[in-house]
Amino acid sequence: MCNYILSLKTEDDIDEIYLFTKTEFGQHQAIKYLLSLKSYFELLVKNPDIGKDRSEIKKGLFSFPFESHIIFYRVFKNHIRIICDMAAGISSNF
Repeated sequence: MCNYILSLKTEDDIDEIYLFTKTEFGQHQAIKYLLSLKSYFELLVKNPDIGKDRSEIKKGLFSFPFESHIIFYRVFKNHIRIICDMAAGISSNF
């Protein structure tokens, strides 16, 4: 396992999280939050099996908590794909 890929929806969600956090708590906190999120993505790349199997939703789907969000992802041979709407649930972009 060597990398993670964000779905387009996830990229949009991260942008929204950044803007909200910046508005509510300032730029320093927004950057700190995104760096922490990135470290969770990297943790999942190194340990993809630590997430909860969510095959009842979609075969091959896993979830892992981050702060007040849930990261949904799928594991592939050389990467994981982050496919979630982290703030509200699951994206349709499986």
